[in-house]
Amino acid sequence: MSNNNLPMKPEETGALVVTPEALGGIITELMRPVMQTIGKMLENNTAALEQLSAAQSVQNDRLEALEKQIRLQTPVSGKQVSYLNDAIRARARELLDKRDVDDGKATVKLGNHIRKAVLSRYGVSTLREVPKHEYNVALQQIGMWNDMLTVRDVVKEARSRAESAEQSAGMDG
Repeated sequence: MSNNNLPMKPEETGALVVTPEALGGIITELMRPVMQTIGKMLENNTAALEQLSAAQSVQNDRLEALEKQIRLQTPVSGKQVSYLNDAIRARARELLDKRDVDDGKATVKLGNHIRKAVLSRYGVSTLREVPKHEYNVALQQIGMWNDMLTVRDVVKEARSRAESAEQSAGMDG
């Protein structure tokens, strides 16, 4: 057998001998620039995400304000106006019935006072301009309206009208 077939030791060949510790150091030095680049990219991505989050927050606040403005400016529907008018007439009749007054003019006059109270609450000139989201509140206001002085004045006026009609009917007969 010849010595040529036997493996040679690295020291005999003049090759560089690398220990596991040295290999770890070499790998660390090779990976350091890559890891630093990845770290910078992560920092930049984090900063970009924070900016996006802040912009999204501002946009959400603006959308919320816009939705609120739209809600405030959306008027009641025509059918809701009809229901409000019916509720006003019903409340006026109810208040007059409690005082035994059955007069169409008195109902209209008292209804106008109730309507005026609702309109003044919202600062509008017609029931059609009442904000849609306030419809139930307006109905409650109508249902609870009870200005005793106004009711008394309307009742007095209706009774004097009835007395005048009786007197003129008595004179004609």
